[in-house]
Parts: sequence; C-alpha cells; structure tokens
Amino acid sequence: MTQDDYYFNEVYQTIDDIFSYLRKKWNIKIIKGLFCDCKYFKDFLEQHPTLSSKVLSERLKELEEKGIIEKKVVSPTQTEYYLTEKGRRLNKIIFELFDFALDEVMKDEKDSKLKEESKKFLRTCMITT
Repeated sequence: MTQDDYYFNEVYQTIDDIFSYLRKKWNIKIIKGLFCDCKYFKDFLEQHPTLSSKVLSERLKELEEKGIIEKKVVSPTQTEYYLTEKGRRLNKIIFELFDFALDEVMKDEKDSKLKEESKKFLRTCMITT
C-alpha cells in the first residue's frame, strides 16, 4: 500500500464518519440551529416540538464528544451551546446539502419567487464564507 492509498483510505473513512453522525436523527437540525443562533436547550425543544429532552441531551453530548459543539455553563440553571471551529467548518457542507435538497424539493415549483425566498432564508442563517 502506497502512502497515497493510506491517506485516501483515511480520508474516505473520515467522510464516512462525518456522514455517520450527520445522518443521525436530529443532528443536522441541532447543528443548523446553532448556525442560526439557537444556543439554549429550551430553544431546540421549542423549535422542534417532537424532539424529546432525553434525545436532545443524548445528541448534544454525542456532538460534544465528536468535537462539533461545546457547552458553556452560564449559571447552575443555564447552559449555552456553541459550535467549535470544527463544527463551524461544517457550514459549507451543510449549506450545500440544504441547497441541493431545496432544489430537489422545489424542482416542480412554478413560483420562482417562493423558491428564491426559500434560498434567501437559508442564506441568512448559513452564510458561506
């Protein structure tokens, strides 16, 4: 095995690992929420009424263990969540996934204004830099 093969194998494995935690239910919604200034536990629950506290706690802990988010205890009753540098680097990936999915969902949409408004809304939260 050449050095290039080794690195490509490592790269492919890393991509698989990234998609593994991104495809876990709620993780993309949580990460997107953090891009859109959602930072408190209650904010996530308010945005997603079908998300249970137990599952949210599990997902936040898993994302923290992966180095995607960090938590900051502000007071005994208040914790804030932030994206780490590693988490912020997912911005372009998630933006492109959303953009692609929006195109797919709206491919038969005749109202081009609605489509553009949807894309504009997406850009307001997830500005690619």
